[in-house]
Amino acid sequence: MKALTRKFSQSLAVVAIVAGAAAMVAMPTQARDLDEIRNDVFQVVNSGAYPPFSYVDTQGNLVGLDVDMAEALAAKMGVEVNVQSSPWSGIIAAMVGGRFDACICSMSDTEERRKAIDFSDSYYSAGLSVWVQGGTDDISSIDDFAGKTVGSTLGETGNQWAVENGEGKWRNQTFQGLPSMMTGLTTGRIDLMIADDVPVLVAMQENAPDIKMVDVGELPRWPAAISVQKNKPELLAALNVALAEIKADGTYQTIVDKWIGKGANIE
Repeated sequence: MKALTRKFSQSLAVVAIVAGAAAMVAMPTQARDLDEIRNDVFQVVNSGAYPPFSYVDTQGNLVGLDVDMAEALAAKMGVEVNVQSSPWSGIIAAMVGGRFDACICSMSDTEERRKAIDFSDSYYSAGLSVWVQGGTDDISSIDDFAGKTVGSTLGETGNQWAVENGEGKWRNQTFQGLPSMMTGLTTGRIDLMIADDVPVLVAMQENAPDIKMVDVGELPRWPAAISVQKNKPELLAALNVALAEIKADGTYQTIVDKWIGKGANIE
């Protein structure tokens, strides 16, 4: 009964993030249209805990691929931009409530999230991957998760997958961002973690933690896109035009080369 209660509570936590935001769609908001943004500042959000896409550097600055993307897109749109961070688990609700104009935050475009927000064209592809400590050799399939503690970031697609597929077979441990989750894995707090592949691969290049990816079979992939409040067609169209322009003139690839690696192709 305890296992069933725990699984039910975890499922509610994942569903509530999107369902709660979706319920707010019908409520009055302070959402702004494109003309209002042009006369003020384009308010963009990311989690600040998802290197190399967004994180706080040693000087206290919010940096990363998504930050540079936001600035490049704003330049094409001819608007001033303010990029700030917010806990991942509350971003969708904050956007629906009008706190931010857009999330340029590597958010996966999923059917569930489309109930609450709209998405631009994709700017790269993200897929789930499974990681264990370097010396681990007893996990080669999803069946091997049984009895283990599985780490994921609260509100991310990996967290949703872990909760929906766990069925009481394994314990789920949530984190607020990739750095803390990787620490949880290297210190043995969790037995394995499930996360988007690109940021972990980059972290592996930079920090060389004693972890490795394991092939457990096919896992979901989604397009990562810019999210905006619903019913903002002019803003969405402007973002799509700007995105196409920075891809065409090389700005996009320059940003990818800087944060992912020269010549990298993540589309």
